[in-house]
Amino acid sequence: MKNSAVTRSDSLIDHLVQLSGLRKRDDLLSGITRALLETISAPKVEVFGLVHDENRQFWLPLTQALPNEKVRFVTDPMRGDPEMMAPVESDPDRHLCLNRMEVVVTAPTASQPAYVTRFPMTVAEGATLWGVAEISSPQPLTPADWQDATRLVTMYGNILDMLDYSERDALTGLWNRKPFDDLFYKTLKPTEPQEADQPPDGVEHRSPNTPSNFWLAMVDIDHFKQVNDTYGHLIGDEVLILVARLLKTSFRAYDRVYRFGGEEFLVVLRSADHDAAVAAVERFRANMAAYEFPQAGHITASVGVTEIVSGDSPAAACERADQAVYYAKHHGRNQVCSEADLVRRGLLKVDLKVGDVELF
Repeated sequence: MKNSAVTRSDSLIDHLVQLSGLRKRDDLLSGITRALLETISAPKVEVFGLVHDENRQFWLPLTQALPNEKVRFVTDPMRGDPEMMAPVESDPDRHLCLNRMEVVVTAPTASQPAYVTRFPMTVAEGATLWGVAEISSPQPLTPADWQDATRLVTMYGNILDMLDYSERDALTGLWNRKPFDDLFYKTLKPTEPQEADQPPDGVEHRSPNTPSNFWLAMVDIDHFKQVNDTYGHLIGDEVLILVARLLKTSFRAYDRVYRFGGEEFLVVLRSADHDAAVAAVERFRANMAAYEFPQAGHITASVGVTEIVSGDSPAAACERADQAVYYAKHHGRNQVCSEADLVRRGLLKVDLKVGDVELF
């Protein structure tokens, strides 16, 4: 019994050490799923994320681990469709875990022939729940199982907190430049991986759930220097915070919003086609133009939109969007300009070899 306890303790320590050395979110998610499976010796572990979309909440199945198999990524969060996700109320026990922020256990039933123990997964020092880890087992988990699972989940949350601290803008809470490149390359249409191209973490990545294109929108606040000069930097910071809030509420749950510095923001959004992408960005522009900022009044933004295409790079896509912003600012401001539309109309020219765009 003592040797078994020592082996279990060693396994837990090994997993904690491995988790503490991971700095990519996919690797961390794979690592915590595998760690729970092996430490508890469970037959199945699943992780579900909580998705907020238009004042509704859904469960997004993220990972699944089975003994002697690779951790499987069930859904690519960037391509998940809320209309295909289960609402939070669809699973009463998982919903209870969400509401109470505590472990919830259910006994076997005819449809679920196992005990299921649900651990809330939190960030922000336990204040914000982002998901639930579900451990299936033929018997109830022991107190030692509970303790070890809690330690692993807590370590995972602490590492996510550190990543958020380094990858989010301190003023607005939006993503900063640091995680942009990794996400950008995930938007490119995936190809079937060759054996030599399999990821080193042993994670199986599935193809997209929803066939969609991705678009990059660059948002630049009009006359922001005048706001700072007229009202001071405290009011300028308030404007940036409120613009960030408008951006987050104007786009869908699977879209990503970044602050790139100063008064410049980026949005990576998913849309079926060009017109739908431009319409989504135009909706934000209109929302911002209609909003009355405290002290500063009405403030507008110039926006450039470009499609992220196969073989693209972050620098090339940003350059195309930036040129569309440049055109918008020099032709009246407070408008959305599509790089593709400007090229089609002969107002921009594009060098397809390098992805650079120049004004005529």
